[in-house]
Amino acid sequence: MRIAFTGDGSLGHIRRWVGYFHDRKHEVLLLSFEDIEGCTFPAVRIPRHLPTKLAGYLASLPIVRKRIDEFRPDIVNSLYVTGYGLIGSLMNRRPFVVSALGSDMLVDYPSSRIHRAQIRRAIGAADLITTDADNLTEAVIAAGGAREDTIKIIFGIDKSVFFPSESRIPSRTGGLNIISTRNLYDIYNIDLLVDAAKTVLSATAARFTICGDGPEKEKLSRKVSDLGILDYFDFAGRLAPEDIAERLRDSDIYVSTSRSDSTSVSLLEAMACGNIPVVTDIPANREWIKPGTNGFLVPVDSPEELARTLLEAADDREKTLEIRNTNFDIIREKGSWDENMRRLEGAFEDLLRTR
Repeated sequence: MRIAFTGDGSLGHIRRWVGYFHDRKHEVLLLSFEDIEGCTFPAVRIPRHLPTKLAGYLASLPIVRKRIDEFRPDIVNSLYVTGYGLIGSLMNRRPFVVSALGSDMLVDYPSSRIHRAQIRRAIGAADLITTDADNLTEAVIAAGGAREDTIKIIFGIDKSVFFPSESRIPSRTGGLNIISTRNLYDIYNIDLLVDAAKTVLSATAARFTICGDGPEKEKLSRKVSDLGILDYFDFAGRLAPEDIAERLRDSDIYVSTSRSDSTSVSLLEAMACGNIPVVTDIPANREWIKPGTNGFLVPVDSPEELARTLLEAADDREKTLEIRNTNFDIIREKGSWDENMRRLEGAFEDLLRTR
């Protein structure tokens, strides 16, 4: 197949998606308004001539159309319904696939008429819509998508990188090890974990590892310093997948304090590495975590409840092993990157046969 993609080339999950098809020997081309340096497949950065995103996208339409016409794709796939989805829908190429990634439907769509108009245009033009969570699928359908044209494809894990330690139970060297691998943006609400840490540390010895980067880093560093708990925090920054996996295997409990999400790959990685998940009680997390069975759900706004749950999660070693074994089975069954992407590849091939 010849597949043209439009999407943010600076993002790792976009590169994984396009890279899968490239590695499978399909001819691919990524068109991006953002950085493409280091891409291992053909990619073109499109200049944006106007400062605002929407105006810049629309002003560059002739360049995008020219590149796509020269490439002559069998399929156009836009990753992110807002912006890139609009651009893809205006190419008038069929089949057209649009991929919802989370914030486009859960944050952008409710936020403004302009976003809603873009999203409805992209969804209305699509022959296939991909989502990665049930709540995302329902948001697409509420915006005018047809259920029969929607397929759930999980951004799964690389099982050769994310796997448990040989003992299947991380050692408790130096106390409880708690980790978050979410980036440091407001939506991921790392403040909640910082606020809970003081209570946890008053009850037990603990270390907190924060893997990720973003605009909230300086503020969070100041906050833990002001609380007098800086010595218990390791702001590890943005790490390679192999390094994240190693940190997860050295940890006991994984925490995600996100206010909004679709399926979180970070959560799946933690489950695969044997961490006990303690995550916020939002729809996408409920799809993966059943309280008391394979993890814990906490309110998005209660550091006291988060601290209490972290201490509870660390308390029962027998339950800990049971949770880990359950999560290994869940990841084997539906969390594999390769298996999900093979389903997507098959759906693309079906589109070409039927459309």
